[in-house]
Amino acid sequence: MKLVKKKVNEKALPPNVDLLKMLFQQQDNVDEYEEMSDEELEQEKQRLLNELKEKNDDCRKGKSKGKV
Repeated sequence: MKLVKKKVNEKALPPNVDLLKMLFQQQDNVDEYEEMSDEELEQEKQRLLNELKEKNDDCRKGKSKGKV
């Protein structure tokens, strides 16, 4: 037997609203980042990475709760 047709389903995913809000807020604060020292920028980078990791973990926990 040979597969002749393959059915492909495409789903439209809604945009990540929290990410969009964060990006727009960052665009408003560009001048603030230009005035920061290297150490302050590194701390801000770590803070943002931790925030993204927490949101990602929360998202994964939400998905795993539905799979019992």
